[in-house]
Amino acid sequence: MTRLDDNLPRSVVIISAEMGEGHNAAAAALTEAIEECWPGCSVERLDTIELRGVRFARAARWAYGFQLSVLPWSYEVFYDRLSRSDPFAQFTKGVVGAFFGRRLAKALDGRNPDLVISTYPFGSAALQWLRQHRRSATLMVTYIPAFHVHPLWVYPGVDMHFVMYDSASEHARMQGFERTMRVGAPPVRRGFGDLSRAKARDLLGFSAEDFIVLLTGGAWGLGDIAPGAEALVRLEPPVHVVAVCGKNANLEADLRVLAASHPDRLTVYGYVSTMPVLMAAANVVVTNGAGVTVLEALRTPRPVVAFAPLAGHGTASTAEMVRRDLAVQARDVPELVEQIRSLRTDPELLRKMERAGESWVQGRDLRRSIAEIQALYAARRAAMTDGATTGPSPDRPAPAGPTDRPTATGALATEATGDAASVDGAPATSEAWLTSS
Repeated sequence: MTRLDDNLPRSVVIISAEMGEGHNAAAAALTEAIEECWPGCSVERLDTIELRGVRFARAARWAYGFQLSVLPWSYEVFYDRLSRSDPFAQFTKGVVGAFFGRRLAKALDGRNPDLVISTYPFGSAALQWLRQHRRSATLMVTYIPAFHVHPLWVYPGVDMHFVMYDSASEHARMQGFERTMRVGAPPVRRGFGDLSRAKARDLLGFSAEDFIVLLTGGAWGLGDIAPGAEALVRLEPPVHVVAVCGKNANLEADLRVLAASHPDRLTVYGYVSTMPVLMAAANVVVTNGAGVTVLEALRTPRPVVAFAPLAGHGTASTAEMVRRDLAVQARDVPELVEQIRSLRTDPELLRKMERAGESWVQGRDLRRSIAEIQALYAARRAAMTDGATTGPSPDRPAPAGPTDRPTATGALATEATGDAASVDGAPATSEAWLTSS
């Protein structure tokens, strides 16, 4: 396939946000996959929060981190109401969409992308505003890098929603969501799952005999990482704790003091670019249950212990993973100690979780998800070209087109029924979709 193929998008904008690192990491993975699959395609990334200005973004990040660390109950209350109350969800979606939608419209003026992908819920709300108020015909996609799809992620004006689990429609609370839902691959960059444990340990200088527990709170170092590390370095039989503190300098300093007293049981890192190697070296990954770190662990694949899950999305995502044997939960330090001891001493339990991860990741390729987007883009383009060439007439009704359905692996199931395109009966073009909604 060459760059002259008009069925390939030539310009893509990905809207994300630096609220933690997960949304940006997903955007980076999508950028990498697009550049591989669509040579010559221009990819530009925008930060949703920074659309309102750098000062606003700085304040929003501080407030979000403060809420999760100091007032987690307030976020839990908000998240629970968002997930259970349709009126509250609709109100929130409208406010967020208007707040960011106008700024996104201004940012896209002059760029004229063929495709816009959101990896952040506020960005998806802005896309819905664009479709409603600016009648945008641009193909719009949301890629959700989480194991729980709350209503703020999903919108009738978004053409495709990629999710990580097949029962996401139960949580989306949007009529017709199944028509746009695709079960996608984890949006993580190449490298995860490429190395053997032995090779990774050789690169890092870790013993082949150690039981390694990778402990991380994501880019911001959130969660009870310090008390968890302190308990695990005293565990018998012994484990080797590898703690990744991200950008949390205070946490890193505290753990380095602890490591000085337990040099053979604790290795401390700050912010790293070698997470694929560290995960490959580990036997178990302990994290706060949220963010793309979980998806990176499953891609590797390594069993996950969701330790003191973050309020809201952390607890909701953990519940979905536990249901699938992809994770076990440790609500506090004593439970963490018991879960790690069980995994350390029970090879069957460890292997059961490893098999669940291997099964979950099988067939999930991010390049396949990109191919699904390309197929819809090509179908929409054909439908719009056909409409522009022939125009509607009483004797020639608009064709129904192929139908795309989600499958267990996210692959397309397409039935050609005409010479234009629709998605599970949805209209073929964005203009028609607007008229029908």
